[in-house]
Amino acid sequence: MQVRVKRANVNVRARKGYFAPSPDDTLRAAVLERINAPKPSAPPEPAPHASTLIRPWFGWSRGDSGRTRVTFVWEPAARVPGDRGRLVASRLVLTALDKDGAVLFDGPVSPTGPATIEELGNVPARAVFDAPAGRIRLRMAIQDAAAQVIDRDVRDLSVRDLRGDVVIGTAQVLRARNAREFRSLDDAAAVPVASREFSRTERLLFRVPIYAASDEPPSVSARLLNRSGQAMRQLTVSTSAKPSRFGEIDLPLAGLAAGEYIVEVVAITSSGQAKDRITFRVIS
Repeated sequence: MQVRVKRANVNVRARKGYFAPSPDDTLRAAVLERINAPKPSAPPEPAPHASTLIRPWFGWSRGDSGRTRVTFVWEPAARVPGDRGRLVASRLVLTALDKDGAVLFDGPVSPTGPATIEELGNVPARAVFDAPAGRIRLRMAIQDAAAQVIDRDVRDLSVRDLRGDVVIGTAQVLRARNAREFRSLDDAAAVPVASREFSRTERLLFRVPIYAASDEPPSVSARLLNRSGQAMRQLTVSTSAKPSRFGEIDLPLAGLAAGEYIVEVVAITSSGQAKDRITFRVIS
């Protein structure tokens, strides 16, 4: 150590050696440095973006422990005639997060379609997970046939609370083009479709989750309505004898003209009633 003093007639003395901090001082300094260090910033949340390459569908049914079971399926968006350069989605990777950022689902999902049946060992054609009622965040990495990401879809979803005396969940729509495909829809692995546009050669099966708080089975009815909401005819609903059930409606489209239609489902018990409507279009 070298010390210089500008004032005249002053003697400066310095001891030989040096002073080292004690172990306690070293530890205290290290702790303070860690406490005061700037915290790493979280990566920015991606901005919402609805991809034009996919047609998604989300459905609700009752899950475990008061949660809502979310079902997700998707199909590639219809191609525009003459648009040869349009990218085509072959599969996607879905990540679902709750409001606190906890992962509810993370995995690949393949597209659905008419009479799609899930098979063990293949990429599933639907994502199913339980979520608390309220907002969740969905992120989708959309891939082409070479597994290259061609677009991303980021959206918020408001999950319904299905608790109540009488509740109707989201109707699943399954489609078949012939009798053989329709018989396959009885399989539990049959996957609903996302599309709501069908041809008159097809036959639809509406599978509607219906819940009652008591053991009293609800009285379930359904009607086919036209675009203006006017009743066209009653529809037969087959149900199981359980408080938590699926009502099924078989609807051949051969007798319908091109246009928009509505299936209205009503469930009634002594403690209340619930109603839901499913809109679809016949295009040819």
